[in-house]
Amino acid sequence: MTENKHQKGHLEAANMLKTIESKAAAGTLSSLDASRAASDLSDSLSHLRSSGDISNDAYLEAGVIQGGLTTLSNLIEQGCELSEIELHVANLIQRATSICEIHSDLKAHLLI
Repeated sequence: MTENKHQKGHLEAANMLKTIESKAAAGTLSSLDASRAASDLSDSLSHLRSSGDISNDAYLEAGVIQGGLTTLSNLIEQGCELSEIELHVANLIQRATSICEIHSDLKAHLLI
C-alpha cells in the first residue's frame, strides 16, 4: 500500500465512529457495516503499529474499540432494540475518546 493510501485509510478510520453513530441514529446501521468497520480499524491499527506511528500500548487499548465494533455487529445480527444499539455506540465513542486522551498518538491518526 502506498503512503497516500495509508493516509486515506487513516482519514476513513477517523470518520468511522461518526459514520457508525449517524447510521445507528437513523436506524440504518447493518451488521455488515459494523463488521467492516472492525476489520478496517484492525488493518489501520496494525499498519500504524508496524510503522511506529502508535505505541504498542495504544494499539492494544484501541483493540477494545475493534472488539466493541464486533460486538455491535453481533447485537445488530441478533435483532437487538435500536436503543440498545445506540447505547453501545455511545459507549464506544466515549471509550475511544478516553483512549485518545491517554494516547495522543492515536488521536492524530484515528478514532476521534
